[in-house]
Amino acid sequence: MKRFAQKFALLSLVLGVSAGTMVGCGSETKESSATAEATEVAGTETTSEEVAPTGYGTSVIAIGDLNGAFHPFFYTTHYDDIINDAVNAALIGLDREGNFVPGVADFKVEEVTNDAGEAQTIYTFTLKDDIKFSDGEPMTSEDIIFSFLIQLDPTYDGIATMNTLAIAGLEEYTKGDATEIEGLKQIDDKTVQITLDGIDPAAMQKFGIAILPKHYYDAEFVKGDLSKIKEKIDAPMGAGEFIFENFENNVVSLKANPYYYEGAPKLEKLKFQVTDLANLFEAVRTEQVDISEPNASPEMVANVEEAGLHYELVDNLGYGYIGINAERVADLNVRKGLMHLMNRKPAIESYYGDIATIIERPMSRVSWAYPDDAEEYYGYDVAKAKEYFAAAGYADVDGKLMKDGEQLRIEVGIPAGGIMDHPSAPILTQMKSDMEAMGAVLEIADTDGAVFFDVLEQKGWDMWVAAWSSTVDPDMFQVYHSTGPSNHYCIYDDELDKLIVDARLTNDVEIRTGLYQDALDIIMDEAVEMPVYQRKNMYIFNPNMISIDSLPKDMSPFYNFYNELENLEMAQ
Repeated sequence: MKRFAQKFALLSLVLGVSAGTMVGCGSETKESSATAEATEVAGTETTSEEVAPTGYGTSVIAIGDLNGAFHPFFYTTHYDDIINDAVNAALIGLDREGNFVPGVADFKVEEVTNDAGEAQTIYTFTLKDDIKFSDGEPMTSEDIIFSFLIQLDPTYDGIATMNTLAIAGLEEYTKGDATEIEGLKQIDDKTVQITLDGIDPAAMQKFGIAILPKHYYDAEFVKGDLSKIKEKIDAPMGAGEFIFENFENNVVSLKANPYYYEGAPKLEKLKFQVTDLANLFEAVRTEQVDISEPNASPEMVANVEEAGLHYELVDNLGYGYIGINAERVADLNVRKGLMHLMNRKPAIESYYGDIATIIERPMSRVSWAYPDDAEEYYGYDVAKAKEYFAAAGYADVDGKLMKDGEQLRIEVGIPAGGIMDHPSAPILTQMKSDMEAMGAVLEIADTDGAVFFDVLEQKGWDMWVAAWSSTVDPDMFQVYHSTGPSNHYCIYDDELDKLIVDARLTNDVEIRTGLYQDALDIIMDEAVEMPVYQRKNMYIFNPNMISIDSLPKDMSPFYNFYNELENLEMAQ
């Protein structure tokens, strides 16, 4: 069972076309819904060295640049975290549809009222039988508590956001002298109970953490000291499919874990080879690696098919969009006029062909909250745009669209490498032409990702082009609430705020879906974000090296070949 909480801890801004280049976020989760029993008996004294080798052959997977931070709570890049996922096992995970399923533990969720009449949510996690770490030591509830305490420590400085949950007694622990957390209890050797004050639908995705062996990382762990844990950041150990061996010459070497609870891997060894992103197709075609994840495009599909390689296309949990800053472009009519100048379909079809689709609301189609009956809100219509600009008070003065002595002028940022290589680039070039024809100006600033992001964080763009990588739970607070830390749109709407908060006060998916769909309509009416496209991720495999029959069937945005690394086999 592969964990997923860090993968989707935050809505993360994608600065280029490829989500795979993001620091701290990733493409898809790697969870498994299988419940196969472990092959060893809990409590035995054997070690992994005493168990006969398992599996056959060595497979090689292409991977991006690695920083060598191989710790599930302290990694710094998505690629490092791929290694973490292969070495560790998760408390809970996701199935193909994005539903929460047991990992190393079964779970139960109860909404209760405490003695003070206040709502609380109790999460009970019970370890499955015979779960072992890769050294043969049994996993216990003490290891679960230990793993939570790392992320909840007052000195924790990793990427996880577990400390934002309203766990009972957490504030006294992080800001006071308490040495235990009231809402984090070890019931017995296999059971842990976590109590949250109130209701938080996003809590479950944060609970999908890797469970680490306390005896290996810090048997004498005390609050406020994570030094011993960090010392092993380049020498991880867990209960995942594979055991870490080394990271040398841009290659991570792993070997099969005979104690893996869902069955020992079919491979004897697994290697991850750092590979230039521009060479991902050629590396598979020339058998330098067996598997890679190139950017999906019509040209790439054609190349892969011509080479006789196997490929899978799955929807990306995220979407591309064009944003508008409502403070810098304060007139709603101007924003609506700009929306009517965005000709999306030709741009996306020319870039992605039929492997991307236009979306009509600012949310990934993958999400359960996306309205299936969503219709176009702002169609491409130059005449309509002129009407809105006129309603905003702009008029033609000697061939220029003017108001109060100022020409209508918009600056838009796009991280397209200085060569306008971006799926939404044609939208901007047509907007520029249309605006020039009516006497307005669109200034296109094509910058690198670092510059683009710096300006965006400072709210320096009138308009910008980017993409979001979404969370499993479609919580909208971070991006659209008045106090949201990533509210780059500068949208401050009391009704929208209430809808977002209300959706956080219930676990009822049907109720939350209705609230989110109302919220999406408000965002569209405020004309601060034009949803553009839903793209796909691509995985390619060399059938001369990998048994295609060993790949999981029906891959999805939540479930791909990483979910079943233990089943991966070499071609015969």
